[in-house]
Amino acid sequence: MAKKSSFWKWLGPYYYLDLFLVNVFGDAKDTKTKIIHWIFYIAYSFLLAYLIYLLFSLILGVSMPFATVVSGSMEPVLHRGDIVILGSPKSLNAIVVDFNEDIRNRNLNEYIKFNYVVNNYGLEQVDSLVIGDNVVDISQIYDNDVVVYYSNLTKKPIIHRIVVQINANDGNFILTKGDNFKTNRTVDQDCIIDKYGNVSNCLHVYAIPDDLVVGKKIGKIPYLGYIKLFLFGN
Repeated sequence: MAKKSSFWKWLGPYYYLDLFLVNVFGDAKDTKTKIIHWIFYIAYSFLLAYLIYLLFSLILGVSMPFATVVSGSMEPVLHRGDIVILGSPKSLNAIVVDFNEDIRNRNLNEYIKFNYVVNNYGLEQVDSLVIGDNVVDISQIYDNDVVVYYSNLTKKPIIHRIVVQINANDGNFILTKGDNFKTNRTVDQDCIIDKYGNVSNCLHVYAIPDDLVVGKKIGKIPYLGYIKLFLFGN
């Protein structure tokens, strides 16, 4: 048993740091040496976490391999504090419609009709979208991929489900929405832009070009992200 333990210690990520600290600063017996040891442990832990992050980026083929859920907008699929594991967004599973117009940087209300119903909470929620000759039933979107994109309003990553992929004349775009009908009753891009250019009721002003999607959900680690939320907030 002793030989087995002796072997595995060489694979411990902190074993060589322990050797270095003891050889250079001595055993952590007094307060000063303990503080020095802890400074090295903290710095090394951040470095190790960064290297692991880079390794998973290479393995998964994305610049952001993990994202932390910071709200309840995706309940009951994802909860606040879950860590979402992201894979390459090159192939997205979504309802696809062809639309023979340019839509880049256009307000959705110019080319999409939104139909609403009253939900179980007594609130209006989007029921379907009409895009040209295509009708997208919101109840049929839940096999679509969950993706991460950066909001051009908040500049923060948003973790929501694809509602539809639009193949337009000027490229491929997606619309997204949180699964929680109590808090996310319409798509993220269904917003009001008044005559002064003020924007409200949306997370992203226009349909999102698919090349701006950071990654798609391939798994999750429940609640581990609470550590990040506790340390750094949202």
